[in-house]
Amino acid sequence: MGILRDIGAWLWHLLPGNPILVRVVAMGSKRVRHFWARVIYLSALFLVLLAMGSGMLQGGREASLAELAKNSTQTFYWVSLVQLFLMSFIAPIFCAGAITQEKDANTYHILLTTPLTNAQIVLGSLFSRIFFVWVLLLSGLPIFCIIMIYGGVTTAEIFQSFGLAACTGLLTGSIAIAISFVKVGTRRTIFAFFAGIATYLLAVWAVGLSNFGQLREAPQGTFLSGIRMGWLAPLHPFLSLLVVTGKTPAPAPEDVHHYGWPWGWMLAHPQYAYTLLTALASVVMILVSMFFVRSGSRQGETTLASRLRDVFASDEAGERRRRPRRVWRNPIAWREAATRASAGGRSALKWLFIVGGIGAGFLLLVAHYSSWAPLSASQPAVTRHWLTVLTWIELAVILLVVTNTAASTLTREKETQTIELLLSTPLTSQYIVAGMLRGLVSFALPMIAVPTSTLVLFAVGGLFSGGKLPGVVPFEAALLTPLLLIAYSAMAAMVGLQFSLISKKTVQAVMLSTAVVLGAAGLLFACGVAMKGAGAIAASVILPFTPFPAMQALIDAQEAFNSAGSASKVTMETARVTYAIFALISATAYLALTYSIYKNMVRGFDMTVRRQTA
Repeated sequence: MGILRDIGAWLWHLLPGNPILVRVVAMGSKRVRHFWARVIYLSALFLVLLAMGSGMLQGGREASLAELAKNSTQTFYWVSLVQLFLMSFIAPIFCAGAITQEKDANTYHILLTTPLTNAQIVLGSLFSRIFFVWVLLLSGLPIFCIIMIYGGVTTAEIFQSFGLAACTGLLTGSIAIAISFVKVGTRRTIFAFFAGIATYLLAVWAVGLSNFGQLREAPQGTFLSGIRMGWLAPLHPFLSLLVVTGKTPAPAPEDVHHYGWPWGWMLAHPQYAYTLLTALASVVMILVSMFFVRSGSRQGETTLASRLRDVFASDEAGERRRRPRRVWRNPIAWREAATRASAGGRSALKWLFIVGGIGAGFLLLVAHYSSWAPLSASQPAVTRHWLTVLTWIELAVILLVVTNTAASTLTREKETQTIELLLSTPLTSQYIVAGMLRGLVSFALPMIAVPTSTLVLFAVGGLFSGGKLPGVVPFEAALLTPLLLIAYSAMAAMVGLQFSLISKKTVQAVMLSTAVVLGAAGLLFACGVAMKGAGAIAASVILPFTPFPAMQALIDAQEAFNSAGSASKVTMETARVTYAIFALISATAYLALTYSIYKNMVRGFDMTVRRQTA
């Protein structure tokens, strides 16, 4: 009984009675910013309910029960989609702040001197934040209960939707915690997560909706012209949500029995498989975090790796030298673009994106001209669709990376307490801000070169075909793409810099700037979609101002300008010329707006920084 009592006490102090968990849970929910987080989250869900549920309210007595149930099912899908999207980004932001806040306050090493074990530190840091995220998730349950009034939605579907969102929050939070412990600090925690997880979600979503990604045993669904469930649904939250909401029904267990266990069970129940796999992946991330809890505080101590290195090291190594590096005329810009001291640094994730993007574009080019199914050199429409999806993924990653890097530029100086040193130099505020903006744009240029090089390859391939095969993209797409992407990236960098100036903490700056950029991109995307039905000429005027539809119009003008299929060839040529002109105007407008924000930031730079450091 004494052993059992000790085991029970150990388990109690490991999580339910964890001092970190008790402290954060007891005090965290009383903060004003948490109150406003709940208000904003519930307002977003409620607005979606009002927007999508207007059909249920307008039908009144004339609407049949079947119509009300159908509208209720559609509303449930959109509210669940927004809920899952918010959980994918709220959880890592809160969890990443668990360690970075200790680092910012210089209390992390004090935490390591307490009797708390590695497991208690990791679990307490993770679940103290996940508790707030899960409570935030449960606060939206009354909204789903309202949807159930009209039928069409079952209790099981609601709990499956909540399970997907909760497990997604747990997994993304565990990844953020692992990154925080492996690289304790605030520079790359949010940066690495957003770039990596956004790439994964977008890439797997695109593959899952393609002809290659659909499972032939699954029945035909009602999503996007009757596509089937993707075989990657057990690995992706949004593909699993399509199964839960009935958009892409899962196959019967007997239809996928030939795949064997566990693959047959995973394909027949992708929502449960995703829940199980994310829970296991979270356990792995937690174990990895436990291993790195005290690694950062052991710098200089001898380890097995250092002893082996000393054994095999040569005694005649002599003095090590490296070649001096050429510094730009503006050292601030040079640091942000080329050195590890910048907010982005020479991240391996950045170069992985560059290599992976160029490789994906080259593979798509080879698949097109080799007519790999479902691609065909004689019918480039499918290739244009894939190229548009690939460009959208790369644009989303570029905007997220630039925004998050810019948002941590000045907050990094404040957290490391080097902003006073920067202000004591002869550098003016205009020189500092201009250097940071130039460095961020230069930092993004290698990533901008990825979609540009892909479009150049397709444009050149069309020229070398000698007119025997229809071209995939027009040559002006390769010319206008870098100009537009530089303008969009400069605007995103300026937004991140502005919030980095007015915020004291990196997490706060990243949250605000990311929300603004994502919100603006989503609103402009909706405007671009709405303009497709307004005619080819009107669409060619508006689309250059909307980043994602602008890329689609460059690659697939037929789809962007002629959604109704009624525009003539002459009208399409006129629309392309008009689009090229307004693309130049759009880039000029974005750069002018960036310059306006820059001048305003320079005017208030000294006052804002000195007020924060007072």
